[in-house]
This record gives sequence, structure tokens and C-alpha cells, in this order.
Amino acid sequence: MRGFYVQGEHILYANRAKGIFKPRQMSAALSIKTTVPRVGRLSWYNDQGIFVENLDQETGLLRYDLARGDDPTNKALLLAMQRNAPLIYFVGHSPGYYQAVFPVWVCTYNQEYGHVLLATSVSDSDYLQQPGTIREKVERSYSTATVRVRNHQAWFSIRTKAAYLWRCAFSGLPVRDLLVGAHIVPDKEGGPASIKNGICMSALHHVAFDTYLIGIDPEYRVHVSPRLSEQKDGQLLANLKGLNGTPLRLPMREDDWPGKDFLDYRFKQYQERSM
Repeated sequence: MRGFYVQGEHILYANRAKGIFKPRQMSAALSIKTTVPRVGRLSWYNDQGIFVENLDQETGLLRYDLARGDDPTNKALLLAMQRNAPLIYFVGHSPGYYQAVFPVWVCTYNQEYGHVLLATSVSDSDYLQQPGTIREKVERSYSTATVRVRNHQAWFSIRTKAAYLWRCAFSGLPVRDLLVGAHIVPDKEGGPASIKNGICMSALHHVAFDTYLIGIDPEYRVHVSPRLSEQKDGQLLANLKGLNGTPLRLPMREDDWPGKDFLDYRFKQYQERSM
């Protein structure tokens, strides 16, 4: 709601009530928003929910539902597509929390089916490979690596933390600034940006996990490396060693629990490298 200023005029980034937002100072849309309904409330749109489920199977682009009926904001979104104008996409990951994905563009406007298809610079559709289209514009102003971090990894991290209710799966620590959404199978080893390949943990536990000082078996039990057993250096180290044999704190939704295949792959590495 803080927004920004252009020539002395205050412009908001989004609207609480509208999913498609066109400021009064603009003729085309500036942003779109997907919310996650609070418990007990109805989902009016197909795109409300888990982000990865909104991928179009044929193109790999993101599907976003148009407003119901003859809403004027739909025309603002159509105009943005006609101008190849970039949009901000506020992706809901839990009630009241959003990740800003920027830039996205409307590639296909399908009034009959009531949705549009969105592209980001990490999409691999043929549309983005055509000369003179969005891909060319992105590469002039963004490096692909930078945008991958913003769109791909940022989504994964916040979605993972939200699934664990913003608490460390090892210690229960609730301090958001100290939490990370960590991969089980690393991205560089082909691990997907899927909630089932992620665990919310504190920065300390993340380093310990990455260096094989702690591991998790496919039955969700925590293991502590023998490398720590003989070391004594205060309560923090004692807390780490005390995790050995304890169960991992799991998300409330079983669909969000770590995938056993991912855990098995990583635990075998832990067994080889933890000594």
C-alpha cells in the first residue's frame, strides 16, 4: 500500500480487493495477485493454491484466471499484453503473505477459457525463443541467472517456509529472519524447486545439513555426524548433538512432507561423508 510516486502522484502496487490491478493513472494493468484463502473460505479461482500446479501442461507457462464476468480489469490485462508491458505478479504462499515475481508478461489471452498464460524469463516455451519477442527484451535488462534467483528460488524458499509455518524443522525456531527454505537434493544436482524437495531450517542447521554434520533418513529421523560427538563447546553444540535420533518436525499437510526418494538420495550421501 506504500506504493511509489511519479511526478508527485501516489501510485499503489496492488489492490486488496482486486486480483488484476490497474491504477487510475494508467490505462493498462500494473500487477496481478494470487491469494491463498484462509481456512474455511472458498476458493473462487483455479489458480488459488500451490504455485507449481498452475503450470500449463502444453507450454510450461503460468496460468492465471481472469476476473469473473465482464470485469474492466480484464481489458486492462489484455491491453498490457498488446503492449508487451511487464507486470508484477504477487504470488500468495500463505494467507496474507506474497512473493513478488517480476517481470512477467501475458503471452496468451483466452477469454473463452477464462485465463491468461504468463511468461517469465525462465520459461522455455517456443514463444520466448522467437526473435524480437519477450526473451530479447529480458536479456537486454536482466541476466538469466539473476532472474532465476528472483523467480525460481525465491518462490521455492518462501513456499517451503510457509509449509512449515515459519519454524525450523529441527529446532522449532520461529525467527523468520534466521530461517531458510533449503533443498534436500541441491539445485546443482538436479533437485527440483518442489515443496517435497524442501525443508525449512535455521541458517545454522542449513550449514550443518549442507556439510553432512546432520542428516535425515527416509523415515524422518535426524542423525548427527560422529564428527560432532567428541566436541564440547557449550549449549549450542549440545543442542545440535541432542538432535540425534529425534523426529523431524513435519508440515501439517502430508502433501508437503519431504519426499522419501529425495531423503534417501541425500541420506546416502550423508552416510558416505559424515564420518
